[in-house]
Amino acid sequence: MGQGISLILNFFTFILAARFLGVQGFGEFGNLVAIVGILSKVVDYGLGPIVFRESSKNKNANRYLNSAIVIRLIIFLVTVVLLNFICYIIKLSTQEVVILNILSFSIIISTRMANIRELLATPFKVQLKMHYPMILTVLDNFLLLAFVIIMPFVNGGLFYFVIVYVISALPGFLLLIFLLYRKFGFKVRMKLFRTGWLLKESTPLAGFVLLIILFQQFDIVLLNSMKDSFAAGIYAAATRLSMPLNIIPTVIVTTVFPILVRNIKDKRKIVMINSLVYKVLFLISFVMFIFIAFKAQDIVAIVFGESYRLAGNPTMLLFCSQIFLFVNFFAIDLLTVHNKQFWNFVYSIILVLTNLSLNMLLIDKYSFNGVGTAKIISAFFGFLFLIFLQYKFQIQIKMITQNIIMWIFIVSGGMYFLSYLPLLYYISSSIALIFASVFLLKYFNAEEFRIIFKLINKEKWYKKIIKQ
Repeated sequence: MGQGISLILNFFTFILAARFLGVQGFGEFGNLVAIVGILSKVVDYGLGPIVFRESSKNKNANRYLNSAIVIRLIIFLVTVVLLNFICYIIKLSTQEVVILNILSFSIIISTRMANIRELLATPFKVQLKMHYPMILTVLDNFLLLAFVIIMPFVNGGLFYFVIVYVISALPGFLLLIFLLYRKFGFKVRMKLFRTGWLLKESTPLAGFVLLIILFQQFDIVLLNSMKDSFAAGIYAAATRLSMPLNIIPTVIVTTVFPILVRNIKDKRKIVMINSLVYKVLFLISFVMFIFIAFKAQDIVAIVFGESYRLAGNPTMLLFCSQIFLFVNFFAIDLLTVHNKQFWNFVYSIILVLTNLSLNMLLIDKYSFNGVGTAKIISAFFGFLFLIFLQYKFQIQIKMITQNIIMWIFIVSGGMYFLSYLPLLYYISSSIALIFASVFLLKYFNAEEFRIIFKLINKEKWYKKIIKQ
């Protein structure tokens, strides 16, 4: 619930920000926030999951938490110093250096960078009281939206947006520290505990986390440096439509992961669950892509304004890449379930190297469309690699059926013809086509439908719709 509200608030915040800043200003912000986002994962160092694990089973939970906070603060200070040194060497403009330093504070106080604030939420995770941090996250996003709404009335520009982007998280940060003390008696102390062990345990995760964020955000930095802030602004608008959807596989996989772990020895059940999750992820991602594909420019123009119409093509390309990335997200978790997490790191290397190489080749000639194309190809290579690993480790799945192939062709053809309708008619008729086709073409088999209806507490619908 809280994640959904935050997603909606963020969506409207960045729609307004993109309109108020203009393509170039939004591109400058997108480039600089991407740099800080990458730096935040250097500071992250994969400590979060280790601290969460130890806090769940160890009486020294507070000592681990404080130690992780101190480690991240030290890495943060070193990173900021190095950032400013590099900025001086490459002669970055004074405005860009100031903005980078302001944005860097969000690494400490904001959930948008998921760093120190993420660690402070650990006791709430352990005690299953995540509604407290979630309410504060909603507060952060509500404050940011409020600040953005008044931008035109105070003649706010890029500096204004950067400042409110950071300070809107400050009340939530301070309230979280207060709640930690009130609920758990926890106080932040600058003390280290088992530092070497924490760093050793976190290092494999650190590499994976950093490589994934490079795959997600470094392309906008490259685009800005090889082209200009206008191209970066167009691409940034496209990412603001596609990237928030990453919450969908996260929610689905987080729900299924404990079930897979509990039933790891029941091969029949595991195969059924795997196949169902793959089908659901493919259904959602393919529907989003095919829906956007035929009306991308119109949808982008309505959301961000006519000046962003060029973002239609990269938006379509990014939604296409999500088909592979959604499936890949679950495949990575399957490797973890089977204790093959080393290959997750190899997968992330393949993604980054492929994406970086293709961007270097395509950006000069194709600009933001080249970046979107690179994302699809690298995601597809990652998909092929994970499929190979599933066969290598005999992780069985049954996904591709004649019904699904028929469904893909019929939905694609139907959506193409519907795309000649005005946008509102296109949206309503597309929704009707998709729902009808899933049931009539039996995208899911009867058992899969039963499980889905059971998960949403609507088993009586299964008896009425499917069994008849």
